Amino acid sequence: MLNKLFPLCLPNEVVLDGLVFKIKHSLRKNMRRMILRVENKHELRISSSRVSKKNLLIFIQENKEWIIKEHKKISDVYGLASSFFYLNTSYEVKHHEKRIQIQEGVIYINPIKAKLDTDAFYKKKAREYLPSRVEFWKEKMNVSFNKLGFRLAKKRWGSCNSKRNISLNPYMMKLSYEMIDYIIVHELSHLVHLNHSKAFYETIFQYLPQHERIEKDIQSLSPRLS
Repeated sequence: MLNKLFPLCLPNEVVLDGLVFKIKHSLRKNMRRMILRVENKHELRISSSRVSKKNLLIFIQENKEWIIKEHKKISDVYGLASSFFYLNTSYEVKHHEKRIQIQEGVIYINPIKAKLDTDAFYKKKAREYLPSRVEFWKEKMNVSFNKLGFRLAKKRWGSCNSKRNISLNPYMMKLSYEMIDYIIVHELSHLVHLNHSKAFYETIFQYLPQHERIEKDIQSLSPRLS
């Protein structure tokens, strides 16, 4: 059966030159060879037909040099010299093996699971906070929409389509409350004008007269938040 996971007896991780890599292995019917990918700095993805633990580890060892080379190419998502943003506050990054935690200006992140854990953090915070703000501005602006969804993206904070569906980027939780409100008002204004016309920005102005300044603030921050 396609996409079926390998039996649990196969290894979940491997150590190469002191580096720990999580192993994800998927069964692909009738594959004649194994395919290996370094999916992030500390994770290997192997696809193949059924294989023994011994042959899997031999295959990894045979490709060790390539794996280490690919590992070095990938920058740490949150290295010790980087910053973590939440609600327009920058947190110092420290590494540990437990779940993500924020304490007194420091965020503790498992470096092996950094991308997975931090994305989950932003999604959780977005679902806790954003729906109530969307509801607030929906009532204030007297507009309606069909669905509210959340989708992580690198370049867009939000979107509104012709079906009157609103999508918000959980990475918005990196921004200040004021900036978050601006993005929500911006997308809800598309329910009135599905474009970026003068009338569209006049709609935003009715509710956020300072919107130009807020938009510039978001643009100035964006490069640091990516």
